[in-house]
Amino acid sequence: MSTSNFKVIIVGGGPVGLTAANALSHAGINFVLLESRPNIVIDAGSNLVILPMGLRLLGQIGLLDTFNAVSSALGQIQRFDHNGRDLGEVNFFVHHKEIHGIASRVVSRHALTQVLYDALPASAHAEMHANKKVRTITTTPSSATVHCTDGTSYTGTIVIGADGAHSLVRAQMRALALQSPSTSLDQINEDHPFLTTYRSLWIRFPTQADLQPGDAKETHGVGCAIQLFAGEETSVIGMYERLDEPTKDRLRFGPADEEAFIKRWGNLPLSRQLTVQDAYDSRVQAGLVSLEEGVVRNWSWERIVLVGDAAHKFTPSTGAGCNNGMVDVVALVNELSRVVSSQEAPEMDTIAGAFKAYQEKRFAAVVSGCEGASKATATATWKNKVFKFVDLHVISSHRVQKYLMHQAAPKVAATPALEFVEDGQMPEGKVPWVQSAVLPRAVKA
Repeated sequence: MSTSNFKVIIVGGGPVGLTAANALSHAGINFVLLESRPNIVIDAGSNLVILPMGLRLLGQIGLLDTFNAVSSALGQIQRFDHNGRDLGEVNFFVHHKEIHGIASRVVSRHALTQVLYDALPASAHAEMHANKKVRTITTTPSSATVHCTDGTSYTGTIVIGADGAHSLVRAQMRALALQSPSTSLDQINEDHPFLTTYRSLWIRFPTQADLQPGDAKETHGVGCAIQLFAGEETSVIGMYERLDEPTKDRLRFGPADEEAFIKRWGNLPLSRQLTVQDAYDSRVQAGLVSLEEGVVRNWSWERIVLVGDAAHKFTPSTGAGCNNGMVDVVALVNELSRVVSSQEAPEMDTIAGAFKAYQEKRFAAVVSGCEGASKATATATWKNKVFKFVDLHVISSHRVQKYLMHQAAPKVAATPALEFVEDGQMPEGKVPWVQSAVLPRAVKA
């Protein structure tokens, strides 16, 4: 770890929090990580799709080969309607390989967090603490302290909130802003910044019947859409059901809601041989959750800054949520590395400037990504006749698919990369990655 006095407290030990730990470790910046669950790496949660923008980061920090060993490459997406009729294939993942030189991959949350955790040195593991739920955060002119419900507290220079859509760090940030006499209304985030239009039942089950590792399938129709990604041992489906009315209230669901969901949609096809009911009956894990959407207006306050789902929440339809959280970390740690390399004890104005620059670099891309994910979900659930027409007659065109991927390619290729690490393992495709100038590490470890 670093000899600098600059210390980061990461709240949240999921994929984005562990990405922050790895980026800070490579930058030579001290950190401590706090996770509310009993262990840092747990076998829970749905699978994740890691897109080229996320894979680039893994390649930069030397984890691509390790990651590939625990994940499956994705190819064509086969699509069906609610009656099992073929809607044609979508080749978005195929075009990723052609354009960027690497295929998107599906991985379990457990496997990804294990890879990220194992990549850290023993000295970093000693600074990672489970069973640490945030109670309050306090700040002084020179520090920030996270107070946990078990009575412990941790003091550092800044706090990174990587604790998800229902972020306690974001709530504390708002509370501090409300308490400050100099706060203007536009500096205070909404108490409930995200809108829920859909809810999702996700099911993990053994890969079986006609499924093969790397398969991607979707079922589209009025009111409900399904995405399936098959791994070596288990497959995961995410079912997206449109609510009768959107809400900003936090929704909670129990076993009765889950059973009713299955009763309503259990007959829908997942493949030629499998239905939702088949997957549910053989489930390893399952959960019914809200799908919040939106972008928080202010990503920082004084010594607190947000990344990932704490700052923005996408529907999972495009697989972009976790990937954008990883890229948030890249953009933020680049700014922190500049600050720490130039000042041993940076002033609050300097830190605020770094936070502002980070949000400015990411905000437009995140808003666009959030809107794109929302439109994808609306299209797959046939929100109205226009979305249904687009799904059946526009997206189904291979020419349109190729055009859309090539239109997006320059922005993907220009995704921020760590500025203090060489690009390393990342292969090249038709559209070269925009290289960042490699800067000195923040401090000497």
